[in-house]
Amino acid sequence: MINHRSIRSALAFAVAAAAAGGFATLTFTASAGATAVTGVHAQAATAISHATDPRSDKEDKPTRAIDSAFQGDPEDPKRQPVKFVGVIRDDRVAIRDPRTMPQWHDLTSLLPRDFGRLVDITLAAPDEGDTVHVTVLNERGKIAQSRCTVFPTPGTKDTPEWPDNCTEFIDLTRR
Repeated sequence: MINHRSIRSALAFAVAAAAAGGFATLTFTASAGATAVTGVHAQAATAISHATDPRSDKEDKPTRAIDSAFQGDPEDPKRQPVKFVGVIRDDRVAIRDPRTMPQWHDLTSLLPRDFGRLVDITLAAPDEGDTVHVTVLNERGKIAQSRCTVFPTPGTKDTPEWPDNCTEFIDLTRR
């Protein structure tokens, strides 16, 4: 069985990224019964509008990496699925949460000191969870990960506002 919806949306995203003057790579996993898209990475200066990203107003600083993940439960009215987008731009890590104002949140302060030039990002949302995992890669091959609580909405109830709802990035390279 092929997960057509995931493949179709991933291919549409890849075509859009390529049309914007960049390129995209898709990551697939396959098992005996299913094929699913597990990652979409794109690099394009126009992948995210400069006007909507408050961290960088410099036209010469393109977005280096982008990824997205859905978290939530379509059967739970209090945890409807939300699409989170993560970007690396101007050596900063930013996450978009469409439920909050502002929508973009800078997580760079949570990185280890002198972590280095960031080159890639990936987001993962564990099934049945209330977190999004943000993993970044630097130019020297070091990997660091943070975990952000996203349900309930950050800044409401017992969940701190962004970026206090996230753990500090932990260097996974040596573990």
